[in-house]
Amino acid sequence: MGPKCKSGFYVSKIAAVLVTVLFAALLISFTVLAALYAISRMGHGNATMHEEPTQVPIPFSSTFAATTQKPSRPGIWDHYRLPQTLVPINYQLELWPRLDPDYDGTYRFTGEANITFQCKGETDIILLHISHLNVTVSQLEIVSGGTEVPLVLDVWKAEVNPYMVLELNTTLKKDSVYVLRCVFTGAIGEKRHMYGLFIIHYTDEGQNMSVVASQMEPTYARSVFPCFDEPAMKATFDVRIVHLYNYVALSNMPAVDVTIREDENGHKWNVTTFSTTPKMSTYITAFVVCEFDYVSKFEGSNEIRVWARKSSIENGEADYALNVTGPILTHLEHFFNVSYPLSKTDLVALPDFIANAMENWGLMIYREDYLLHNQMKDSLDQRAVICTVIAHELGHQWFGNLVTMNWWNHLWLNEGLATFFEYLVPHYVEPQMKLNELHAFADMQEMFSTDSFLMSQPLTVKEEEIRSHQILPMFNLVTYNKGASIVRMAASFLTKKVFQKGLSSYLQNFSYMTVEQDNLWNHWQKSVDSQNELQLPAPVKDIMDSWTLQMGYPLITLNTSSGTITQEKCFLTKPDNQTSHGNWFVPINWIKNGSVQPMKWLEGNNSLFPEMQATSDQDWILLNVNVSGYYRVNYDHSNWERVQNQLMKDPNAIPVKNRAQIIDDAFKLVLSGYLDVETALSTTKYLSKETEFMVWSTALDIIDLHLNFLSNTHLYGLFKQYLLRIFSPLYKYYMDLIGGDVYKVKDDAFMQVSVHRSVKTACWLGLKECLQLAASLYGRWMSNSTENKIPSYVRYDIYCYGIASGGVKEWEFAWEMFQSQNGTEQDQYLLFALSCSREPWLLNRYLQYSLDSSLVQRRYTGSLLNYVIENDIGQSLAWGFIQENWKHFQTEHGGHQFTSVLGDLAERFSSEFQLDQLVKFITSTMDEHKQHGAIEHIEEMKKSRICFKTKYYSRIYNWLKENLRNTG
Repeated sequence: MGPKCKSGFYVSKIAAVLVTVLFAALLISFTVLAALYAISRMGHGNATMHEEPTQVPIPFSSTFAATTQKPSRPGIWDHYRLPQTLVPINYQLELWPRLDPDYDGTYRFTGEANITFQCKGETDIILLHISHLNVTVSQLEIVSGGTEVPLVLDVWKAEVNPYMVLELNTTLKKDSVYVLRCVFTGAIGEKRHMYGLFIIHYTDEGQNMSVVASQMEPTYARSVFPCFDEPAMKATFDVRIVHLYNYVALSNMPAVDVTIREDENGHKWNVTTFSTTPKMSTYITAFVVCEFDYVSKFEGSNEIRVWARKSSIENGEADYALNVTGPILTHLEHFFNVSYPLSKTDLVALPDFIANAMENWGLMIYREDYLLHNQMKDSLDQRAVICTVIAHELGHQWFGNLVTMNWWNHLWLNEGLATFFEYLVPHYVEPQMKLNELHAFADMQEMFSTDSFLMSQPLTVKEEEIRSHQILPMFNLVTYNKGASIVRMAASFLTKKVFQKGLSSYLQNFSYMTVEQDNLWNHWQKSVDSQNELQLPAPVKDIMDSWTLQMGYPLITLNTSSGTITQEKCFLTKPDNQTSHGNWFVPINWIKNGSVQPMKWLEGNNSLFPEMQATSDQDWILLNVNVSGYYRVNYDHSNWERVQNQLMKDPNAIPVKNRAQIIDDAFKLVLSGYLDVETALSTTKYLSKETEFMVWSTALDIIDLHLNFLSNTHLYGLFKQYLLRIFSPLYKYYMDLIGGDVYKVKDDAFMQVSVHRSVKTACWLGLKECLQLAASLYGRWMSNSTENKIPSYVRYDIYCYGIASGGVKEWEFAWEMFQSQNGTEQDQYLLFALSCSREPWLLNRYLQYSLDSSLVQRRYTGSLLNYVIENDIGQSLAWGFIQENWKHFQTEHGGHQFTSVLGDLAERFSSEFQLDQLVKFITSTMDEHKQHGAIEHIEEMKKSRICFKTKYYSRIYNWLKENLRNTG
C-alpha cells in the first residue's frame, strides 16, 4: 500500500517445478482444512462463536484478557516488525456495531474472531497487533500437524509496540496449523476519529440518520480486530456483520446469506454473511452498515453498485460515477491483461470521510464530494475530479490489492502507479478532459518545488526508517506525485509496448503476493530483453534506482556553443558548494529547429553531443520534449534568446507542454539562483499570442508565486499591470468566440474550461469589462435566483467577483443561499465566494461562523480558512484567527486538515517577520514528531525569499517599467 520474492538458493528448472507443485498442493490442503475447520467453529445463523467444537481440543484452563500493559522485558515484541514465525491463513470474523451510545455517550462494537495461522518456525510466543481493544483469548486449537495444544501462561500488551503478547508453556510446531479464538470489544470513532470503525451522523430529507464505516489504512485494522496487521501478512477473510434489520451491511465480498439472531433482551438482529475474500492484506478489509440506496449496472459479469444517501440516489447524483466506473475497469483489465478478480464492485459515498477515498478491495469508500455529481449543475471540473479519483482507486485494485508492497517504505509501488493511471485512463473515458496532458503540470511541477527542498526524501527509503509512527507521513507528495512522474518517464523511454508488457507480467507473477521495487525492475528488464528494437544504456534496475534511491532531481544544462550537457542536483536555493550526489541516468528527448531528434542518454556528470551544437544564429534546441522526463532544463544565454525569438515568431513550432515548461523552468531557476531574472521575465512577452490555457495556467501559477514575494510592495501593482496588458487579448478572444454570452457554452467542455479560466484571471487582474460582467450576472441572480441561475462552469468566478464588487447586501444574499443548500456542490461554490469580500469586517464575521458547525459543516472549515488566506485582505485576519482558536481546532477537528492551512500561510507570507512568527507558533503548538520538517522547510523558504528580494527587486522593477513603456 510483502517478503522479498527472491530465492536464496539455486535448483534446476525441473526440480523447481516439482517443488512448486508439491508446495502448492500442501498449501491448498492446509488452507482448505483451516478454512473448513474455522467455518465449522463459527457456525451459521443464530450460532455463536462460543459453541463447543465437534472435536475436543485441549483448552485453556481459563480465558485471558489482554487489557493490561506489563513493564516489558526484552523480547521479540520490541521489534517494530512481526516475526516471520507465524503466518495467517484465514480470519473468521464477526463484527457487531451498536448504533446507540452507552451510558457515557460512547458508541461501541463487539466482535469474535477465529484466526487460523501456520507456524513457520518454532516459537512459544504469539504476537498479534491490537490497538484500543479489550481482547479475551478463549481458545487455541490445532487444525493439523500437532497432537498437543500449548497452554497459554499469560496474555498482555507490549509496552513499545502495539502487540498483544501470548506466552505459551511450550513451542508451536513448525508447519503445524492452529486456530486462535478470541472475543473483543472496542469504541466506534466519531467526528475527528474517523479511522478503524467509525460512525457518521447526517440528515437525509430532514431525517437524522447514521452510517458506520471503516478506514483501515495504514494501521487501523488492529483497532477493529486482533490481527497480523502488516501488508505482507496476507490471508483470506470470512466476514459476517450483525446489524439492525432496516440497515444493509456491506463488505469486500458479496453477501451470501442473511439470518436472524435474537439478543439477550429479545431484540432481533440481521446477520449478514459474506463469501470468502481472496488472499489480501488487513488494511483493505472494509465494512459499511448503512441505510443508503444504490444504483447498479453490470460490466460483463461484474456488478457495479454506487451507494449514497437516498436523496442523492433519487437526484441522480450517483449516475455519473456509475457510468464511468465500468469503462475504466474494462480499460484497466485490457491494459494489464489481468482480469479484475472479484464479482462485484461497490463504491460508497459517505457524508464525511478523513480521506478523499479508499481503495478497499470490492468496497471502495469515498467522501461525497469525490463521488457524487449533480447533472443539473454540470461542471467539467467536478466530473474531472470524480473521474480521476475513481480511476485512482480502481488502479489500486491491481496495484496495492492484487500486488502489494512488502512494507511501507515501498508505498510508492501502490500510490505512484495508481496516480499514474488516474491521469492516463480517464482520457479514454472522457477524451475532452485532456487529463493526461495536464498531468505533467498538475503533479510534476508541484513535485519539483517539494523535491528541491533539503528536507525532501527518496522515493524508496530503508525499511528500518519506517516505524509505526512514521508510516502515515509516507502518504505525501513524493510517494504520489514523484512516484507517478517516475513511472511516466519510464513509460516514455521504455516505449508503450515494453512498459505495458512488463507491467502485465509483474501483475501476473505476483498476484496475491507482496513485492519490492526490484520485482518491478526485473519484469521491465525481461520485457526489454524480449525484443531488439529498444536498447538501454544500462540495466533497468540501475536506471530506475538512480531516481528512486536518492532524493531530489537533476538540473540538465545544455551549452549549444559546444554541445555539452551537464547534470547537477537542483536545489530550492543554489548552494555555494554543490553537495555530492549520485548521478541520474537521464533520458534526453529533444528537438532542433522544430524537428524531433533521436533520444540520447546522459549517464554521467557531463557528456558531449556534437549534434546539439548550434551552427547558426537561427538554430534553437529544446530538451525534454513533452516534459516526459523528471528534470528541469537550463540553457546557455544564446539558446534562451533563440527559443524566445521562436516563441514570438511562431509559438506553435514548440509543443504546448514545452511552452509551459519553458516558463516554469525559467522562473523556478531564478528562484534557485541558476538563471537571471530578465531571461525568465522575457519568456512571458509572447503570451499575448498564446491561446492554450495549459500554458497560461502554468504561467499564472508561477507569477502568482512571485507576486507572493512582492506583496505589500509597489511592484505588486506594477506586475499586475503588466499581466493585464498581455492577458487582455486572451479574454477578448474567448468572449468573441462566445459572443459575450456565457449561457451559450453548453456542450463544449473544453470551451467551458477556457472561458472559466479567462474570466477568473481577467477579473482578478481588475479588467473593467470582466468585473462589469460579474456584477451584472450576480445582480440578475439576486433578482431571481431560480430563473437566472449562473452557468456552473463560471459560477465560482461570478459569485466571487459579484461579491467582491459589491457590499454587505451581496455578501448576505450569498450567505442566506449558502445556509439554504443541503447539497455538496452548491455549498462549495458559495463557500469559496463568501471569502472574496473586500470588507474586513465581513471576512471576520465569516471566520467566526466557521467555529459553529451548525453554520459551516465541519468538513469545510479547513477549506474556508484557506480561501480567506488567499484573499490578500483576509490573510492577516485568518492568521490572527487561527492563533486565537487553535485549541478549538485541535479539540474539534484533530488538526489534520489544518496542516495545509499553515502551509498556505507559509506560501503567502512575504516578510521575514511573518515567517518567524509562523515558526514560533508551530514549535509552541505541535509535538516534535508532528512537525515533519515543517520548520526546516519554512527556514529554507525564508532564506530563498530574502535572497530573491535582495537580488531581484530593483531588476524586476526596471524590466517592468521598460516593457510597460514598450507595450503601452
